[in-house]
Amino acid sequence: MSLPASGPLDRSPSLFSGRPLSRGERIALALLVGVVCALGFWVVTRRIPQFVAKDFTYPWRAARALLAGLDPYAVIQPTGPYPYESRFPYPLPAALVVVPLAWLSAAVAGAAFFGLSAAALTWALLAEGGGLARLWMLVSAPFAMALVLGQWSPLLVAGALLPACAWALSLKPTLGLALFVSRPSRAAVVGGAVLALVGLVLVPAWPLEWVRAARATVGHPAFVTQPFGWLPLLALLRWRDRDARLVALLACVPQNPYFYDQLPLWLVARSGRAAAALTALSWLAFAGTKSVCSDPHFCGDEAQPWVLWLLYVPATALVLARGHEARLAALGARLLGRTRGDRSPEAADAAR
Repeated sequence: MSLPASGPLDRSPSLFSGRPLSRGERIALALLVGVVCALGFWVVTRRIPQFVAKDFTYPWRAARALLAGLDPYAVIQPTGPYPYESRFPYPLPAALVVVPLAWLSAAVAGAAFFGLSAAALTWALLAEGGGLARLWMLVSAPFAMALVLGQWSPLLVAGALLPACAWALSLKPTLGLALFVSRPSRAAVVGGAVLALVGLVLVPAWPLEWVRAARATVGHPAFVTQPFGWLPLLALLRWRDRDARLVALLACVPQNPYFYDQLPLWLVARSGRAAAALTALSWLAFAGTKSVCSDPHFCGDEAQPWVLWLLYVPATALVLARGHEARLAALGARLLGRTRGDRSPEAADAAR
């Protein structure tokens, strides 16, 4: 007995087929990732309570200072071990956007912040198409480090992809600049300007105070200043490609080499295989870093060569190969057309 060609037994393609996801599926996945990441950050902070909310402690304290009518750059001074060992290192907009969460405890506020950031990033990645293959970024070492430390990079990548989050590029101007040059938008300019102006109303001297605090921050080299750090600049051979500009400029701005600031490199991967390869290399780099580092909490200096050779160089190669692949495909089509004597419009178009 033969089965009907269509009917109740028909099934729509699975989530893992690479098909575009529906709006409902994207919302569900974004919420799921957000909740899981929020719980993950909360668990991490509970395990090491002396670290409060890790790096998120800085903007959380700054936001509470603003609510008290105080200048965060005057209030937050080095007074003890991490996370009380430095001044407030971010521009004032980073404190402004955390004000709605400042009434919560540091750990809960950090969990909410990172959960929302992860949800926004998930939505942004899925909205670009490509199905679940776009989400390899979320299981990479840079994303994991951003989660563990309560860092900004997932929100900044979301800001580069979503106009509604474009204001986030102003929260960490080093990474934000690289992302903006790669994907400029009016929303980023307007959003950043509004946050900066509100900050000037509250703390008129904040730009100068932020520059002084940033200069006192150590351990954030630009990769281009390191041995062989010029290699990512080779991406500029394809400077018209926005990903080439991202890789090259990201290598030129100050950043923490301990993985999380390199999350934007995953935007270079335009296929699931490329993203999966970068993710695998990131964990290899992380394992290599840990093999030569005795500090259980921070291994920035040790991470530099691993991040350069296993993240920046492959990302540069992806950009350069993309251009070569296009030329080779055109050359192959031209040769194939000549071999077959094919003079069809399709062959002519491919040869061009």
